[in-house]
Amino acid sequence: MEEKIIESPHFVEEKKKRRKRKQRIQLIMFLTIVAVVTLILLYMFTNISYVSKVTLNDTILNDKKVILDKASISNKDRIYSLNTGDISSNIEYLDGVKSVTVKRHFPNRVSIKVNEYNVVGVIPDGSEFHPVLENGQTLHHKNFKAPSNAPLINNFAKKELNKLVKMLVQTEPAIVNQISEINFIPNEQASSRIQLFMKDGIEVIGDLRTISNKLNYYPSMAKNIKRDENGKLIKPGIIDLEVGAVFIPYESKKAETRRIEMESEMKMKETKEKEKVEKAVQDLQKQLNDVKQNKTSEQS
Repeated sequence: MEEKIIESPHFVEEKKKRRKRKQRIQLIMFLTIVAVVTLILLYMFTNISYVSKVTLNDTILNDKKVILDKASISNKDRIYSLNTGDISSNIEYLDGVKSVTVKRHFPNRVSIKVNEYNVVGVIPDGSEFHPVLENGQTLHHKNFKAPSNAPLINNFAKKELNKLVKMLVQTEPAIVNQISEINFIPNEQASSRIQLFMKDGIEVIGDLRTISNKLNYYPSMAKNIKRDENGKLIKPGIIDLEVGAVFIPYESKKAETRRIEMESEMKMKETKEKEKVEKAVQDLQKQLNDVKQNKTSEQS
């Protein structure tokens, strides 16, 4: 005989409740999926997803308008269609840009962070100042209206300028910020001599090849030089780092000899540079004259 299963009223009631609960959960899941899909479609195909704002951090070397032009983001672009990689690459082509980060922010904002190379010095050119960057690049087509906190750099050829940049990068930033001007003043006995004028009134002489190992000790050296109550030097002078580390007051005969020697060397260097430019102009003029003569001969 077949066994019959007798279901009690309580069991039947519980079974119905479980079935209803399962159906309710399925309905909630279905409605949730429909709502999510509806919201996504509304976001994608309404004005909400158009870019409403682009934020950019402050930059020194590149104007914000130039960067935003390179980014080429408009309020007609939908935020989900932006190619952040292409935008970053376009901006990285600008001079002085080290890296770029582009981020989307829900629902319709974009942020751009541009990291530029540090300016380690500026080269004066008449009334203009061209920045020298930590990677050794000089931006000749970019002009600062006035020098930044970076020092003025004078009379450095390309090879020596690259060495100077490496030296400045290795030196503590606080010390570099204390330098107002750097001159290259070599002679026969010291082919890599440089002259630094510090903002506290001290002059430093050193060898470009070795000064990076000594300049970080400048604060402790300068601290030992006597000053008045206002912090002004009682006896201004030169810290000579070419061989050792010695302070020579300007009023001493040795300092005066040093100064006359360096001024003479700088004038000689300027004269040679002027003669070099004049010779180049004369050579160019001669070449132009030769071309004209050749054309005249061909025509005749």
